[in-house]
Amino acid sequence: MELVFLYPRFLLLLFLVPFFIIVYFFSIVYNKKKAMVFANFEAMERFYDMEFFSKNFMALYFNLAVLILLVFSLAGVSISFNADTSDFSYVIAIDTSGSMATADVLPNRLDAARESAKDLVNLLPIGVDIGVIGFAGDAVIFQDLDTSKIRVRMALDEVDYGSVQGTNIYNALIKTNSLFGVRNPKAVILISDGQLNIGDAPEILNYVKRNNLIVYTIAVGTQEGGVTGFNTISKVDEDFLKALALESGGEFFRATDSDSLETSFTSLIQEMNREVILDLTFYLMLIVVGLFSVLWVLYCLRFKVVP
Repeated sequence: MELVFLYPRFLLLLFLVPFFIIVYFFSIVYNKKKAMVFANFEAMERFYDMEFFSKNFMALYFNLAVLILLVFSLAGVSISFNADTSDFSYVIAIDTSGSMATADVLPNRLDAARESAKDLVNLLPIGVDIGVIGFAGDAVIFQDLDTSKIRVRMALDEVDYGSVQGTNIYNALIKTNSLFGVRNPKAVILISDGQLNIGDAPEILNYVKRNNLIVYTIAVGTQEGGVTGFNTISKVDEDFLKALALESGGEFFRATDSDSLETSFTSLIQEMNREVILDLTFYLMLIVVGLFSVLWVLYCLRFKVVP
């Protein structure tokens, strides 16, 4: 495990730490000398058995912690570590739009994806969290994250064509991210023909990067495509699925039949033993806000000894 900084130049601000320590102790000596001109605080301290000019080292520690964490946040600190398959939580997201009824992959794209996804569940280690959603124009949760492979396979049996037309991958990823909650690292296995017709591709790519979603995309369908129920030709949109996998740090796989789907899942399991980078900037900023709030309360109630 190691720390990674996106903007390492901001680390130069750490040189402010010794400067603030020097200023802090200088201010204690200076203020005490200035106060002695107007009153005999030493006698008052002996009489009241208290130190009017406390050094307040706790205040110093809090201030330094806020400064250091703020600098780390500005530097874009992340943790890089090697994660194997069992470290991840998974959501299997299956495209349930009308184009998935195309029979260029037998018996059709959706049935082949659904059955092969069960094989993937069997390959995953025991005890990992797995969820299932289906998405078309909307997204439906068929299984919350669960360690029971039996329940997950039963949920895959229930995946059926969506009632809302379209392919809204953006909405599917939002729903997927809500399933993960605070879990990390999180992997999405997205099975689709990639025919994005709802949402904006750059918006989707920005979302997966902001939320640390690692997306493995599996394109289901032949190069020539197949005839849909509307008597139109449906082809796989490889370009978008490749871009989604690349931008999120995942991998792209192409499946033209049931056998290649199973091969893709086997390769996917091997690919998941990889280096993971977890962005800590947001969490550090929360800690900074929390420490600053505590410091303000302590200053008002404890540190302010002399009115």
